[in-house]
Amino acid sequence: MRHAHNAMLRGLNSIYHQAPHLTSPNDITDFLFFVRSWAEWVSHHHVIEEERMFPGFERVIGREGYLGGEVEEHHGFQPLLSKLLEYGKGTKAGEYNPGVLKKMIEDLAGPFREHLAGEIETLLRMEGYGDGDKLLEVYKECEAEAGTQDKNVVPPMVLGLRDVTFEGGNNWPAMPPLSAWFVHYIFARKHAGAWRFLPCDTWGRPRQLAFGK
Repeated sequence: MRHAHNAMLRGLNSIYHQAPHLTSPNDITDFLFFVRSWAEWVSHHHVIEEERMFPGFERVIGREGYLGGEVEEHHGFQPLLSKLLEYGKGTKAGEYNPGVLKKMIEDLAGPFREHLAGEIETLLRMEGYGDGDKLLEVYKECEAEAGTQDKNVVPPMVLGLRDVTFEGGNNWPAMPPLSAWFVHYIFARKHAGAWRFLPCDTWGRPRQLAFGK
């Protein structure tokens, strides 16, 4: 889970640092699609957690409501996340205001980062209450459901938000051989302009941001 959380933070940081440096209408349009896609992905992740993952974990450990605090935190910052999503969806290139976008991110960043860090600690404590293999089974079922999202959007974005050098190397998300190749050469093509803003390439190798530093 921590790899997914780190990917989310990389996306938010990439948006924040590149937002002030765009002037071309085409660049702005692509960037706003990236903003929208990131916010939709994070929102969908939280829906899966609340509807499938957390109830499944609670059944395994036999502690109903154990993750209720995490759900409350979701609901606390979701309006800020939804505001960012709507900005990405509803703003035209000529209306784009980097100051407005950065303020939205600044409002969201504090509670969002705090939640992600705290959620990992809460999940790790479950190991003392339930069968680790069954908990992993619930997680993998939800991960598979997350994989049903738009293949032209989520896989290209998520692969470009992972960092395979993190912690000396990792294999998140686990994928069959050649999957990254198909994502890069097939699925990423439709919205290729938006993926310019990702902090890593399709293979998870960090790269310099396309705009700014």
